[in-house]
Order: sequence, then structure tokens, then C-alpha cells
Amino acid sequence: MKLICARFTAAVVLGLGLSAGAAAAEIDKLATYAQMRGIAAEQQTLRGNASAQSRYAELQSQFDALKASMGGDDPTLMYEGASAQAMVVPKAVRAAPSPPTGMTVTTTTVTNNTPVAVPTGPAVVTSTINVAGAGPYLWDVDVTTSLQPTFAADLDITIQSPAGTIVTLTTDNGAGNDDVFNGTVWDDQANPAGQVPYTTNNGMATDHAYVNLTLASPLVPEEALGAFRGEDPNGTWTITISDDLAGDGGSLNAWTLDLFTLPVAPINTTATFSNNTPVAVPTGPGVVTSTIAVSGAGTSLTALDLTTALTHTFSADLDITLQSPAGTVVTLTTDNGAGNDNTYNGTNWDDDVNAAGQVPYTTNDGVTTDHAYVNLTTATPLVVEEALSAFMGEDPNGTWTITISDDLAGDGGSLDSWSLDITTGVGCANLTCPANVTASNDAGMCGAILNYPAPTADAACGAVTCDIASGSNFPVGTSTVTCSTAVGGLSCSFDVTVNDTEVPVVTCPADIAVDQIPGLPTVDVTYPPPSVSDNCPGVAAACNPASGTPYSVGTTTTTCTATDASNNTATCAFNVTVGAFIPNTPIPSLSLAGAILLILLMVGLAFPGRR
Repeated sequence: MKLICARFTAAVVLGLGLSAGAAAAEIDKLATYAQMRGIAAEQQTLRGNASAQSRYAELQSQFDALKASMGGDDPTLMYEGASAQAMVVPKAVRAAPSPPTGMTVTTTTVTNNTPVAVPTGPAVVTSTINVAGAGPYLWDVDVTTSLQPTFAADLDITIQSPAGTIVTLTTDNGAGNDDVFNGTVWDDQANPAGQVPYTTNNGMATDHAYVNLTLASPLVPEEALGAFRGEDPNGTWTITISDDLAGDGGSLNAWTLDLFTLPVAPINTTATFSNNTPVAVPTGPGVVTSTIAVSGAGTSLTALDLTTALTHTFSADLDITLQSPAGTVVTLTTDNGAGNDNTYNGTNWDDDVNAAGQVPYTTNDGVTTDHAYVNLTTATPLVVEEALSAFMGEDPNGTWTITISDDLAGDGGSLDSWSLDITTGVGCANLTCPANVTASNDAGMCGAILNYPAPTADAACGAVTCDIASGSNFPVGTSTVTCSTAVGGLSCSFDVTVNDTEVPVVTCPADIAVDQIPGLPTVDVTYPPPSVSDNCPGVAAACNPASGTPYSVGTTTTTCTATDASNNTATCAFNVTVGAFIPNTPIPSLSLAGAILLILLMVGLAFPGRR
């Protein structure tokens, strides 16, 4: 086991019993660390001394050369804990930021358990994870590394998404400690506190107090994993590990992606809020603040950009944080920018600005901790040292506070203005059904095939389905159609009413004739019922007079009426005739005298003038 502390001399290291060959590379690194710290300490004594600027520049040149020889390591920005315990949190599937209203997060966890050797450097190795079946919109991602290297500061590590976006987890952090990333969860939301002024800030890769052989977890990566937000995570993810110096190696035993996805993109709205009142930043040590009151924005933050108009000499004096209304604190920069002036005068701070930057590299413009700063030149845009996506899902309405700590005397400046571009999103918040529909039945059908207007919904709602599809056969009567969204669980309903306007068909029996029964004034007539049909069931017919009713002598018209369930009617008629009764009467016989008399009478009638 090696003892990692730059304060120890080469003799102490050899005294641990390591062979000269095994320890040589480590001794050189530790000795170089000590030399760099000595140079930085001498530079501090020359700060503010105008007559010593040439010496300061000479020391800076020496420091930069040593830094380059160490693969970019800067021990003045790293921490090696000797006794204090670093924060340790076991690996677990971590919660994602709250999604926009009306949206649900789905978690997909994928692991590659195939070990990959990390040889002594300079060397680069990769490992991949193929993701399938995750949601199409990445809301948040955490990465877990089971990585056992010696001398952690040799390592530069990036993650590349299927879309090609590259995010740096760490470059040259962890100093000379071993196995500090063996189980680390890299998470943008890992450090919600950490207000300046501070010297160490556990939970940030760049400011964590690392302890030898002690897991540092969770950590906010050096670049923001929020740069992946909105991408489709399905496909091949690649972790790239660059060991930039000889003498130490290790193994990537496994790594894991926890992917938190949404089914569709939220609907975003952006508003800008500014504070244009200058605030002096006096020579340090000292702390100043400025606030912006946000109101009228949405309630779920989906993106945040920050712009600073900050003039200040010797940028490395500055430690800057941003605090949300919810109290979350994010570090923009600590001790970056070296001795350059006014590097943050117009800087746009944004998680998404550096999508390339594949290791190995020594500078990586766009990343605050690895940017190649130039005096009197604005460094913009920059990915903040922590992650602005730590604010994701919060309600942005309220007071935001920027805090500027100048941690050394000799230089000052002014925060002339600053602004926030606040983007909020909603998921599925609105679903509107069409108005009620009324129509008549189709001919011959007890219903109608109807098409109704499509419901309207927010794009984030996904597909809208209705329990009775447009174009269905709707029965006579009122049907309630209920529609719902694939996302957000919204529902609405409307009525489709089909009126039966089709009259039934009725056919009466043929005319009927019957004779009067002797001695009775009426005859009871029974006739067959009329035949009826209709487009809907439930039709009935009634006749007047009804079958079996007494009919009088003569002809009576009988009318039959068919009525359906919707009170549509149709009629027909037929005649019932009752004939009168005529009895059979015999002719009486006449006597001879009567016959003569009848003849005479008939003749008299025929010839009335004769006697």
C-alpha cells in the first residue's frame, strides 16, 4: 500500500518497503506536486507587488511546464485528506429530479460487468453499454464506476452518448489517492449545498477532500451530465479512460447507467430575468451577493443559463455560487482563470456548451476547470464547475442569489449585471374533447356510422385514444365517449346522440266481408294483425276498431297505427263490411174468385178509362 501525501518525502516513501522500481514513478509525481505547491506559494507572496511581476510570470511559466508534465494535474486545486473521512454513500438507484407537471419518469438501469484493464499510461481504454427499451427523452442520468486505479489524478474520464455528446467526469482529480472512484455515483444533484467561501466541498469532483483507499461518492462530475438531457438514450454509450502518466494503472471492473426518461419532450417556455445594479467586489478576503426576483415563470425548471458581466483582476481569486429559491447551491467556479483579468465579463454559463472534448486533452475550452484562459478575454460559453442541472425540477419563482467570494487580497472588481434565462416545462396539462354530436340514424340502421372531430391535447400528452373510435357505428340513443392521454393520465368525455327519425312500415290485412247474424244488431269481427317492421326493435301496432270488436251492419274502415320506440308512427287501413239479414217468405195461394178479382184489378189499372 502506498501512502499518498505530497508532504512526504521520497525517503519516507522508500521507507515503506516499496522497491525502488515500483515506487520511482510515484516518488517523481509526489516530488513534482511538492515543487508545484512551492511555486504557487511563492506566487502568492508576490501578489499585488507591481515590481515583482516579471518574477511572477517566470514562476507561472515554470508551474505551467510542470503541470503539463503531470498530464494537467494542479495540486493547488486538489485535496488529499489525511484524517478527515470523505463522504461515502453506497450505490443505489438514485431518484431523478421531479419531472414537469403531468409527466412520469421511467427508470432504466444497465450495467457492463466485463472488466477492462487500465494500463500504466499514457494509454486510453474504452468500455461500452448498449441501451435498448428506454424512453425516448432523457430527463436525467447517473453513472456509477467501479474503478480501481492507483494515483487517481492520472485519470481523465469521459462518457459519450449514442448521439455523440461527450461529458467529462473527471480530469486530474483525486490527487495521489488510490481507489477513490471504486463505486462512485456521478450525479449532477449530488451536492445541493456548498456555499462559498470554502476550501473543500465534498460532493464535487473538483473540490472533494479525497482520502486514500476511501470511496468518494456521490460526486458531481467535472462537466454536467445535464448535457445529455433531451437525447434518445437508446444505443451505445461509451466510457473512455485516459491514464496520462506512467507508473500507475488499475482496472475498470464495471460501470452502470441509471437512465431516467420521459415518454415525450415537455413543452418549454423561456423567460429572462436580470439585475443591472452594479455590486462592488472588494479586494479579499470578502463576500458579496446580488439577487434576482423571479415571478410569473412556470413551476418546473427544465433548463437554466446564467450570464455574468463581472470585471475582476486575477480571476483565480474568485469563488462564485448560485442559489435557487429552494436553497440549492451550485458552484460556478472556484479558483479558475489563473491570473487573467476580466475573463467572466460576459460569460454565458450553460450545461450544454461543450459537447465534444474527448480525452486525452490538456485543455478543453468550454469547461470551466479546463478552459485555456486568456488575459482580458471573455471565456464564454462555459460549463459551470458544478452542474446547473442540479436545479432541475424545482419551482424557479422566488429569489435567486449569486454569491461572489474573493479569497485573496490585492485584486477586486465589480459585478456590473447578471441575468438568468429560465426555462420551465409542462407535460400533459391540457386535453379538450370535441363538442357533443347529434345526428339522425342511417337508413335501415338502428344507429349511424359517425366521424367526430379529434380531441386536442398538449404535444407532451402523446397519443390520445377514445374508448369508442371515430367512424364507429353509434346506436340510437346517447353514447358517452371517453378519451384519455398516453401521458399524464388526463381524460375528457363528450356525448354522441343518434336520433331515430325513420318511420316504421305497417301493412294491413285485406278487406273483410261478413253477414249479419239473424236477431243480432252487430257482428264480432276478428282479423289477422297487421305486419310491421322497423329499423329498430320495439315497434308495436294497434288497430281501431280492434280485432274482435263488434261491427255494425254496413262498411267500417279500420285504421292500424305502428309506433316505434322513438314514437315514429305509420298507418294503414282496411274495410270490414257487415251485410244485413234477408229472410225467405213463401207466396200465398189464391181461390178462383180471388184470381178473377186480381185479374180485373190489374186490367183496371192498365186501362183506367174503361168501364
